[in-house]
Amino acid sequence: MSGILSGLTDPKFMADLAERTRIAEHVASQMGVTVEEARAALRAFEAETSSDGHTLH
Repeated sequence: MSGILSGLTDPKFMADLAERTRIAEHVASQMGVTVEEARAALRAFEAETSSDGHTLH
């Protein structure tokens, strides 16, 4: 369990988490959906997109 909790003290992890939360909140407000729905849509988009921004086939 300590491995999972150690991420909470990692500044890069926390900064990434804060940025993802900010983006999800912005998407939610723009699209009129809940933050959780926005997070799910962003995760789906991320899963379908490669690291260089191209859609995976």
